[in-house]
Amino acid sequence: KVWEILIREMKGIIDTAKPNYGHIGLARLEEMGLLSTVITQNVDGLHQVAGNTDVIEFHGTFAEQRCLACDNRISTSNVDVTILPPRCECGGILRPDCIFFGEMIPQEAMMRSQEAVATSKIMLVIGTSAVVQPSAYMPVIARESGAKVYEINPEPTPLTGVTSHGLMKGNAGNVMKMLTDEVEKIL
Repeated sequence: KVWEILIREMKGIIDTAKPNYGHIGLARLEEMGLLSTVITQNVDGLHQVAGNTDVIEFHGTFAEQRCLACDNRISTSNVDVTILPPRCECGGILRPDCIFFGEMIPQEAMMRSQEAVATSKIMLVIGTSAVVQPSAYMPVIARESGAKVYEINPEPTPLTGVTSHGLMKGNAGNVMKMLTDEVEKIL
């Protein structure tokens, strides 16, 4: 049942998922030269599909599978799920290239995230409860390093009014569409 859910069912979701305007808006900001890095807890690979080029996946991704024997990574869309567990060319078992509960966040993702937020001028915190640690601490690092922190969220979070400089209340896709449209008018 675990392989059925983690591989076959997730592959179906990953193969058909499309970026929403939240993803597309971030890619537009990157195209304008206003965004350098996306740090995400999402495990769907949609930021890359939307066009972002520097994406730190804090929890890894279901969009790729990793071989437990040779560490080779394979796009989930290219994985044969007719036999479970799926196998690598080397014969090793493939698993989603994401972390599961109890596993550590990859050290490179943690270090790159901390560096990116510590050197940022503006940080957008989009669509999160801001309670999952250690990712919820990234806006605190940004603010303590001098960045302006703005939230885009339907509801206030523990960051609101404490760490963030403002909350743009609403759905990520709708707010990002309005935001990027306004920024393009200025540029």
